[in-house]
Amino acid sequence: RGRAPGRRMSRHRLPPRARARVPVAVALLGALGLLGGLGSYAYWNDEVVVAGSTITSGTLDLKVEGVDSYTWSALSTTGLAPGESVAKSLTFSNAGSTPFTVSITSSVSTSLEAFRTAVLATVTDGTATTGSATYPRSASCSGVATYGPAALPLASTAVLGPTTAIQPGESRTFCVRLLFSVAAGNTTQSKTLSPTFTVTATQVSP
Repeated sequence: RGRAPGRRMSRHRLPPRARARVPVAVALLGALGLLGGLGSYAYWNDEVVVAGSTITSGTLDLKVEGVDSYTWSALSTTGLAPGESVAKSLTFSNAGSTPFTVSITSSVSTSLEAFRTAVLATVTDGTATTGSATYPRSASCSGVATYGPAALPLASTAVLGPTTAIQPGESRTFCVRLLFSVAAGNTTQSKTLSPTFTVTATQVSP
């Protein structure tokens, strides 16, 4: 019995069911590839803004006799004769929130150099004490002298300080005594001396 030539060749063909499985396997691999790509996404994150704080700077405020600008008329005097003296005190205070030290400089202007050198100034960290109010007038200053007795210079010169730290709410007093020397000559009559005092507050270093 002979066989048809085409039947031998049919043994090597895949059955219809096996051929159907091939595209299913390929589709599954493609799905796995999509799942592997999820690892590239970022993690969740969130943020909260915390606000509401306020920072306010302090103040450095020097007062002289309770004000910012002061004319020291109390030190003025007329008819001063050789041997007489006048003394007055002045109070400065810390009206701010920052501690500071105080330094004082002074200079004078005068119509006659001989009169400038005949008036001897003493500056102390104390208060004024008045003696006789009539001729011969006399006055003095308590405390430790920080300048003089010496003539006040024409150029600005340090006469007090820097002091120790003055805390907010605290105050200090200094005193100036002017003595008209008994050695003053006749040329010093009817002359004028105008002293100026500059009080400077400097913040205390932290």
